[in-house]
Amino acid sequence: MKDYSLYYWDRRLPEAEVIELMNQAWEELYELEFDQVFGAWRGVHFEEEADTVHITWENMYTVPMMISIHRVTRVLRMDYPRDEFLELEQAEIERLRSLPPGKRR
Repeated sequence: MKDYSLYYWDRRLPEAEVIELMNQAWEELYELEFDQVFGAWRGVHFEEEADTVHITWENMYTVPMMISIHRVTRVLRMDYPRDEFLELEQAEIERLRSLPPGKRR
């Protein structure tokens, strides 16, 4: 079962497109033989100037990874996440942790 949970989501992107791009990213991770049980999505970031969506993934084997997908061509590129992306995600993680259990999403 695919899990679409995210810590951070750039709300300039519509939910349907985020799901479509995450499905493409899932396929790439599957090809690389990463097991979804041992990792989790962190965030979806939008770089407007390049019309590219960056999806970050963390797993128990290595440092976080990033899958970048161009919104028009759907060309996919693997990389390591930028520090600013990780900082946004970590801030959201800390915000969620500070909420009372009933208030967490």
